[in-house]
Amino acid sequence: MIKLDSNEKLGSSQFLKRKQLWSKYRYYSLLLILFLVTGSLLLDPGSTDINNKNDVSIFSTDSTVELCPKVHPLTPKFNKSIDYILNDPLYKKQSIERLSKAVQIPTEVQDVNPDPKLNPGFYSQFITLHRFIDNTFPLIKTRLQKEVINEFGLLYTWKGTNETLKPILLMAHQDVVPVNKDSVDQWTFPPFSGHYDPNTDLLWGRGANDCKNLLIAELEAVEKLLEDGFIPERTIILSLGFDEESSGVWGASHLASFIHERYGDDSILLVVDEGAGIVEVENGLYIAPVVNSEKGYVDVTIEILGHGGHSSVPPDHTTIGVAADLITLIESSPFPSDFQLDNPLYGALTCTAEHSTSLPSDIKNIILNAGVDDKHRNQLTQYVSNNKQLRDLIRTTQSVDIISGGVKANALPESTKFLVNHRVDFHSSVRETVLEDVERARVVANRYGYGLLFEGEYLIEPTELGFIEVTYSKPLEPAPTSPSSGPVWDILAGTIQDLFNNAFIVEKANDNSNDRNNSSNSSSNNGLYVTTGVFSGNTDTKYYWSLTNHIYRFIGALFDESSLKTVHSVNENIEMKNHLSAITFVYELIVNVNESDLAY
Repeated sequence: MIKLDSNEKLGSSQFLKRKQLWSKYRYYSLLLILFLVTGSLLLDPGSTDINNKNDVSIFSTDSTVELCPKVHPLTPKFNKSIDYILNDPLYKKQSIERLSKAVQIPTEVQDVNPDPKLNPGFYSQFITLHRFIDNTFPLIKTRLQKEVINEFGLLYTWKGTNETLKPILLMAHQDVVPVNKDSVDQWTFPPFSGHYDPNTDLLWGRGANDCKNLLIAELEAVEKLLEDGFIPERTIILSLGFDEESSGVWGASHLASFIHERYGDDSILLVVDEGAGIVEVENGLYIAPVVNSEKGYVDVTIEILGHGGHSSVPPDHTTIGVAADLITLIESSPFPSDFQLDNPLYGALTCTAEHSTSLPSDIKNIILNAGVDDKHRNQLTQYVSNNKQLRDLIRTTQSVDIISGGVKANALPESTKFLVNHRVDFHSSVRETVLEDVERARVVANRYGYGLLFEGEYLIEPTELGFIEVTYSKPLEPAPTSPSSGPVWDILAGTIQDLFNNAFIVEKANDNSNDRNNSSNSSSNNGLYVTTGVFSGNTDTKYYWSLTNHIYRFIGALFDESSLKTVHSVNENIEMKNHLSAITFVYELIVNVNESDLAY
């Protein structure tokens, strides 16, 4: 057990003054952060409170040294259906029908779900989905090995001709978040209608963008490869969980264990799951932030246990009052920022700073020099920590989400309990995070004369008033960071680049042809740059760490504000051209990996 020093002071971070600088770059900043921060839709640039106008940069903005070079597109030799998937009207019509029907099946899960073996009826909609998959993808049904794991998890194996090569593993989840019954009338189209509007090219419904789209895209790509006569040398595995929206305890955890038992440690070449997409950060400049790590997780529960009595003779502070003060202390003491250059966020920042024509030169200077100069790194840390949408990617977060206490107006609350949810920083740990909360509880226990209990040991003996107990659950350390260089990364990045060239660059060039003809400021930096990104949340990949050190979270689609703001909300939708590009990405990735000269 880690002992806590009773004299140790509570750590806290200092708030810096914020100014409203660079406000005209609000929209630019929005696109920079899009999908790097889960759920962030507005970015309010804050002051770095620094004076660097006369600072001399180590890398000038026109340096010939590229920190974020454009990768070479990896075009598969077997490319029979790439153009067909992207451009054939009949295929698009069929794909709309497939995705629409999948969305119409309401595979909702809650925060807490029953054991599927004990209550299979709760998951009846998943049986409907499985029948739909069997009927819609006949070649997958007849030619791939299908295994059902823990009643509703789906595992498909397309065996390769060379069993000595590590398989690739593609993930998605079958479940969707529930539709709020009070907001159904706010939907433009019913949430499980799967309605397609040809005027906007949008397909509407819960799960259309999280993540029935990826689920169906993977199945469509594999079905098309089978139809095209592709024969893989390397085995391809599809692992489809059914409760990702409630942490994957019944689905992905069992699937991962089953796969591990079959193949063993470090047995998979590559894992790809839901994640970021391609973002246009400014006109003509695109960033593909492949998420190669995730923060950790832990729920800390703090309970103030006191004594009851009649409310007409109250103590100075009830357990609710003590809890309120502790919550105030927690919220006023955020964890310190810790921006290190191995944080995947730095890749996206660097690519944007190097190739943007709109980002202010002083911010460019800070970002581009942070890698070689501590002064600039500290300035970048200050800038990021003052930005409400970026700051949570460089520190452990805390959110008081659940509280309960008291049962009657004239009865003192015998106990009050609240839960603090933490997303653990890359350079911290679950243990360090929990101990910080213990120290905060110690401060309040001493202030009000309470004991303190943690892990079965009284750090402060209980008093006549009672004691405070700290417990924690669902601990998850920060995910290992997958490589952003090397042969596996090169295949992934090259596939993304080729997808962009096929699916987006021609269309964008046509859209902007008049603008380019009329402008003398066209930048040679236009195009796509593949780099790293980060989630502040977690995906089902948290169960797959032992299988490979190459885990990436990315979907081959263009993401913008409108496509993100409806995820988990009213009017969830997806643009069908982005769904078609996701199919193409999976198709190309499978072929490119199989055509590589990797001998393992």
